[in-house]
Amino acid sequence: MTEIDVACPICGDINRVDSGLASAYCQSCGAAFAVPVMRPEHEMPKNDLPPFTIRSGVLERYNGSEPVVTVPDGVMAIGGQAFKDCDNVHRVVLPEGITEIQGSGDGMWGAFFGCSALESIALPKSLRRIGSNAFNGCKKLTNVKIPDDVNQIGAGAFSGCAELGLVKLPKGLRELSNDIFKGCVSLTEIRLNGNIKTIGDHAFENCHALRALTIPPGVKTIGAYAFAGCFGLSELLLPGTVISLGASAFADCRNLAVITVPASIETFENDGAGVRTFAGCSQLRKINLGKLPVNFMDVFATTPWLEEYLMKKGLCRHCGGHFKGVFKKTCEVCGLVKDY
Repeated sequence: MTEIDVACPICGDINRVDSGLASAYCQSCGAAFAVPVMRPEHEMPKNDLPPFTIRSGVLERYNGSEPVVTVPDGVMAIGGQAFKDCDNVHRVVLPEGITEIQGSGDGMWGAFFGCSALESIALPKSLRRIGSNAFNGCKKLTNVKIPDDVNQIGAGAFSGCAELGLVKLPKGLRELSNDIFKGCVSLTEIRLNGNIKTIGDHAFENCHALRALTIPPGVKTIGAYAFAGCFGLSELLLPGTVISLGASAFADCRNLAVITVPASIETFENDGAGVRTFAGCSQLRKINLGKLPVNFMDVFATTPWLEEYLMKKGLCRHCGGHFKGVFKKTCEVCGLVKDY
């Protein structure tokens, strides 16, 4: 095989790689990237290729240009780059028998990654797994009905699907992976089943329109930034099964006014930058607390609830310190004069 120059899609540096490889790693930044398939001049041009490249039941690549694609019977899996960046495809119909929609590039890409014109896809009942970043960047995808027997959805599977408004999740799903719906700015409602135990980091971050959310009993862990920037949330009840909240889990939910925080929560995680579980929740005034966290100053930092709580306790509203003095009271911690 000959060597070719390939630009890294992350940092742009040129890498000299073997043209026979399917993928390689950037020598500068370490990112994985696909190696373009080099065909001899005597081979057919792409437009004369068959519409589908299928090997051992895996659809490796769609070579056509039709806006509506019906995948043929006999295919068992959609390969990790089968439709990657096919920005002319509007609708895809998958036949029964397909069990997996794959990811590739160490999870960097997925089968429909970057299909910016894809509006709808019919998923078969036989489907069991959806790989990482499978539909990442499908900006026009409006709704997805995921079959009930799907038991695994990879990280970032629907990240950046800007027009995705409604999703029905399968009953067998036990985990919402990291970044799964991150940046789905039109998502208004998500129905979580009672089998889900974990909601991953950044799972719904910046889902600005999300307003209908019920976290069912059974959920134990909610990851860092899981619901950060969900402006549509106004009221939320965390079930008594939750034992851990990640750093900034609900940060910048600026319309969140009421929340129930159960006594079951053992850990409010710190990611190194702080706890800040509800930081930036500028309307949060009512909190139904099972018990007051030891680090409540960090957990509820910058919320109006915290300021009102500290004032009721006669503490400094800026840092929570005690006051000293008789006629002029100053905080023993920050030195500021009592101003209420």
